[in-house]
Parts: sequence; structure tokens; C-alpha cells
Amino acid sequence: MTEREKRHIQSCRVLIVGPDEFVCVVRHDLKNLGFREVIIGSVSMLNPDKNVADIIIHYIGSGPLLTGKDNCIPTIYPFDFIKGAGVIVLFPEDDRESFCSPDIRLWSAEYMAGYCTFWNIGDLDWLLESLPLIREDKTSYQGVKTAAYMSARIVANIAVGRHVKHYPRFYLTKNISRDL
Repeated sequence: MTEREKRHIQSCRVLIVGPDEFVCVVRHDLKNLGFREVIIGSVSMLNPDKNVADIIIHYIGSGPLLTGKDNCIPTIYPFDFIKGAGVIVLFPEDDRESFCSPDIRLWSAEYMAGYCTFWNIGDLDWLLESLPLIREDKTSYQGVKTAAYMSARIVANIAVGRHVKHYPRFYLTKNISRDL
């Protein structure tokens, strides 16, 4: 990482919204990458007029997507998929109409599984095996850790201006086996 990129990371404000289990892990990962201003917040802070942060990480779990169409901040939505994790990145110009599901985690898992099946993207068995557990609203601490790890790296890439995949594309991986 260049000195310029390190300065960008140090000056970038990241708002994390989610349960304590996720917040603790992703905050640690962000601090390790050099982020200094990591704000722990609530859904009420997601109002884009408040200018609280430059990037938002919003771990929803089950339930609907809670940000409006007018969000002017890049938002990362990480998901625990039991045996792995997925992340969807939304930039202000991205269409949010698809995210009207009452259970965005399940919708995202099914969307990613369907996308990968359609495009014949392999190594998907772990996600297909996890779908029944996701439907039962089960979670996995290892899945949460993997989602946090992925989110921190995506935030770093956004902060320094690198290209990141955003909706309708996504990030999907099996759980990272090493201790995060």
C-alpha cells in the first residue's frame, strides 16, 4: 500500500451498523488496516444528510434493507451464510428496488446461488447446503468473521479508489479457515 493510500485510509470515516458480534470483529479488522475513525452507530444514523461517514458497513442479518434510495454514501451489506459469507456493495447510483424483500439475508443467499448456478460458477455446494439453515435464521460465528474480514478489505479498496464489484455483482466465499 502506498503512503497516499495509507493517508486516505486514515482519513476515511466508516460507520458500522450491526450486532455487537459483527461490530467487534469488523472494527478490529478495520483498525488493523489503518482506519482511525470507525464509528459504531445505529440505523437512525444512516440518514445521508447527517454526513456522519464516508462509507457505511450495514450488517442486517434477517429483515429488510433499511436504507432509502437516496443514500449518497457507498454501503456494504455483509451476510453470514453459515458455511461462508457474501457481501453486496451498493453505490449511490445503484438500483435498490430489488432489495424490497422482508428477509434480505435469505434473498441475497438465493440471489447469489441462482446467479452462480446460471453462470455455471463452481464451488457452490457450501451455499446450497446452507440455504435451509438460512431459512431457519441460523447463524455462524465463523460466517460472521468471514463477512467482517471481507467487508474490511472492500472498505479499504473503496477508500483508496480501487475498483470494487457492486450490485448486481457481489462477493461470495466459503468461510476463511485461519483465525481472523
